[in-house]
Amino acid sequence: MRADIQTLRAVAVVLVLLWHAGVPGLTGGYVGVDVFLVVSGFLMTQILLTEVQEQGRLDLPRFYLRRARRLLPAAGVTVFGVALITVALLPVTRWREIAGDVAASAVYLVNWRLAQRSVDYLAADSPPSPLQHFWSLAVEGQFYLVWPVLLALVALVPVRRLRAAGRVALLAGLLGALSLGWSAWLSEADPGRAYFVTTTRVWELALGAVLASLWPWWAARATGRTVALVLVWGGLAAVLASAFLLDEATAFPGTAALLPTLGTVAVLLGGPFVTGGTRGVLAWSPAQRVGDWSYSLYLWLWPLLVAAAGLTEGGELGWPVGLLVVGLSFPVAWLSYRFVEQPFRGRLPRGSVRVTARRLSRWVVGYAAACLVCAAAVVASVPVLGPGGPLSPAAAVEPSPVEARHDAYTPFYDGCDTLPGAERATVCVDGDVGSTTRVVLVGDSHAAMWMPALAAAGAERGWRVELMAHTGCPAADVIPMTGERPKWVCREWLQEVTAAVAEDPPDLVVTAQVPIPRLWIEDAVVPSAQVTEPMAAGMVRAWDGLGAGGSALATIRPTPRFDVDVPECVAEQPRQVDRCGRTAAQALAAVSAPVDRALADAPQVLAVDPGDRLCPEGWCPAVDDGVLVWTDTNHLSRTRSLELAAPLGEALSPALPDRR
Repeated sequence: MRADIQTLRAVAVVLVLLWHAGVPGLTGGYVGVDVFLVVSGFLMTQILLTEVQEQGRLDLPRFYLRRARRLLPAAGVTVFGVALITVALLPVTRWREIAGDVAASAVYLVNWRLAQRSVDYLAADSPPSPLQHFWSLAVEGQFYLVWPVLLALVALVPVRRLRAAGRVALLAGLLGALSLGWSAWLSEADPGRAYFVTTTRVWELALGAVLASLWPWWAARATGRTVALVLVWGGLAAVLASAFLLDEATAFPGTAALLPTLGTVAVLLGGPFVTGGTRGVLAWSPAQRVGDWSYSLYLWLWPLLVAAAGLTEGGELGWPVGLLVVGLSFPVAWLSYRFVEQPFRGRLPRGSVRVTARRLSRWVVGYAAACLVCAAAVVASVPVLGPGGPLSPAAAVEPSPVEARHDAYTPFYDGCDTLPGAERATVCVDGDVGSTTRVVLVGDSHAAMWMPALAAAGAERGWRVELMAHTGCPAADVIPMTGERPKWVCREWLQEVTAAVAEDPPDLVVTAQVPIPRLWIEDAVVPSAQVTEPMAAGMVRAWDGLGAGGSALATIRPTPRFDVDVPECVAEQPRQVDRCGRTAAQALAAVSAPVDRALADAPQVLAVDPGDRLCPEGWCPAVDDGVLVWTDTNHLSRTRSLELAAPLGEALSPALPDRR
C-alpha cells in the first residue's frame, strides 16, 4: 500500500477519533470520513481498471469476495460487541431501535434508516445509536455494489477514439457532477437527511474514481519534486484546515466538502513523487501502523464512547474522558486487526465463477445472518429484562418505558387532510365530528399532545375538535431557529392557518406550544436570554389574527420540560423513579416567562393551567399513580393526556357558553 495513502488514512481516522471525543476546536473532524470516501473511490477504481487492462475482463464475483473478506469479519464482530453493549449498559428503551439499526447494518442500508430518523421530529432528541458510524460503511458498500457493474459495462464496451479509462472517467465525472449539485441543494434544504444519504456522497467516491481513471496519464508526466511537495503539503493543510474551520452548522456535505476532498486528491496526486524528508514523513512508521488499523479504529471507537456514556450518570462525557476512550480504542483496534482482519487478508486463489459466487454467497449470508441473530437476541431480551419482565426489578407502568415513544399523538404521520388552498397546513378532525360547535387547536407538537384529551372532552361535551399543528412551529408570529437555520415555513404555515380560521371562524381557538429558545429576527439570531419579549409579542400577534373573525381564544400554558429523557430514566432507575421527577420551579422556569408576558398583554385570552394536575404540590413526577407521564423530555404520553380530558373540558367550557 502506498505510504501516502496510509498516512491519509491515519490522518482521517485520527480526526474522526478526536472529533468524536469532543476535543475543543476540532469542530469539523467529521471530514475524516470524506477523506476515506475519496481514497476508497480511488483504490477501488484503480483495482478494477488494472484487472480490465491485464485480463481483458472483470471477475466481479472475485472482486466482491475480496471486499467481503476484507470488510465483513471486523464489522460482524463489532455488531456482536454492540449487541452486548446494548443489553449490558444501555437503557432498555433503546434496545428495539438499536436492534433495527443492527438489522439495517446486515444489508448495508443503515444510512437510509438514520436519514429518516434525522427528520423525525419526535426522535430529534433521541441519543445517537452505537451503530451510527456505520452510515459511511453503508454508503461505501452501496457504491461497491453498483460501481463495478457500471465500470464493467462502460470499460468493456468499445467506443471509438476513447479508451476504457477515459470512458470510466467520463462516467464518474458525470455521476459526480450530478451528485455534487444534489448534495449542495439538499445540504441547505434538509441538512439532516443530506448528511446520511448515499446520493449526496457519491460525488466524493466519484472524485477518487476520476483520479484513478486518469492516473496513467498523470503518472506519465513525471511530476517534479517541487510540484509534488506543493500538492502533498497543500492537500494535508486543506484537510486539517477543514477540520478546524467547519462545524456542525456547516451545510454539509455540499460544496463545503470540496475543501477536504480536493485536499485528499492533491495528496494522492503528489504522494508517489515526493523525495527527501517529505517521503520520510509520509512513511513515518506510527502513521503507517495507524493507517493499517484505521478500519478497526473507526469501527470500535464510537461503540466504546456510547458504552462509556452508558456508565456515566447523565450520559455526558467530557473531552478528557473522551480522550481516555480514544486511548482504549487502540488496543481494541489492534486485537481486531490482528485476529479478525489479518487472517482473511491472504491471497485469494482464482477459481471458477460458480465456485467464487458460492463462496461469496456464504460470506454475505453469514454476515447478514449473524447481524439478524444479534438483532433478534436484543429484541428478545426486552420482555425478559425490560420493565415488568421476569428478570427486571422494575414495576410495570402504563405505558411501559419501552413503548413510551409509541404512546404519543402523531398527527404529522397519520395522513390528516390538507386545508383547502393551503400547501403546508393540515387539519385533523376528532371529538363529536357532526357537531356545529367547533374548537380549533393550533400549535406545534405541544398542541398535538393535547389532542387526545381535547378530542375526548369534545366527544363528551358535543364539540367538533380540529387540530391544525406543525412540528416545531409555535402558534406565534415568529421565525424559530432549527439548529443554525431559520425555519421560514413556520410563518407561512401560521398565515395559512390564520386565513382558514378567518374564512370559517370556529367557536373557540385553543393554542398550545413550547416557547422557542432562539428566534430569527431582522437577519439575526435572538438568543434564549433575549427571547421573552419577541416571543410574547409574536404570540399576541398570532392571537389577534386567530381571533379576528370573532372566535373566542384560549391557550394552554406550557408543560414541564425535563433535563433527562424520562422513559430512559424510569427504565434505568426502576426502584427510584422519584429521581426522574423535577420541581415545578425547575421544570417550568425555561418555558413560562414568554407566555406569562403575552397573557398580560392579551386579557381576552383564557389561560388554562395544567400545572396543578401535572405538578401537584410543586412536584412534577415522572410516574403518577402507575402512569408514565412523559414520552421523552417534554411531551405528554397519550395515556396521561386522555386522563386529563375531564379537567381540560371543564377549564375550556367558560369560553363556550350555552354550548354543551
